[in-house]
Amino acid sequence: MGLKEEPFVVVQSFSIEDPYNIFNPEPNLIILDPNDPTEVLCIDVCINQPDKTQVSIDSMTQIAVRAGSFIVDFEVLYEIVANDTVIARINDEMSYQSAIDIGRHTNFPNFSVVDKNPRAGNNTYKLICTNLAGDPSSILAASRSLKATVIPL
Repeated sequence: MGLKEEPFVVVQSFSIEDPYNIFNPEPNLIILDPNDPTEVLCIDVCINQPDKTQVSIDSMTQIAVRAGSFIVDFEVLYEIVANDTVIARINDEMSYQSAIDIGRHTNFPNFSVVDKNPRAGNNTYKLICTNLAGDPSSILAASRSLKATVIPL
């Protein structure tokens, strides 16, 4: 179990109103530099009885893509990391055609995973995003959330 004997939730989240405002960018907007794994969220959960506990991890990241052409290709790798070990990975590859000169696209990948083996003490969960194929400064992590629900068994 966690510190409590009933389920409890730990959350970190950021809301970005307009990720495409390049003249006045919001402070929590993250540029995903090519091939540079970037921690976009991190939460800590303390577990007292790991053999009687599971942790459900839910994540969401708004990926804002801006480009100066009609056809845009991008690829972002999402990883949920538990105590420096990847426990879930999704590769999101996309190609789209914009209807306007300056292409804009927003993707909201989200996924959940259950950590069935949390360790005793502090457990650190991170959401890491890596821009695998996209122009520098064109792929952004905007609104995002990482939630851990500690579930006693």
